[in-house]
Amino acid sequence: MPDEKTPPTPPEPPKPAPEPPRAHEEAELDEALDESFPASDPVSTLKVD
Repeated sequence: MPDEKTPPTPPEPPKPAPEPPRAHEEAELDEALDESFPASDPVSTLKVD
């Protein structure tokens, strides 16, 4: 591979912050779980307890 001719490129584009993306995904997963297991579900009640 001609690394000399190809300028080094960063593996990932600059991000505003490293955590937000993952936190956003976790939030979506939490919402999906809430929809799958409504508060009326006894299992959900035990989890909250």
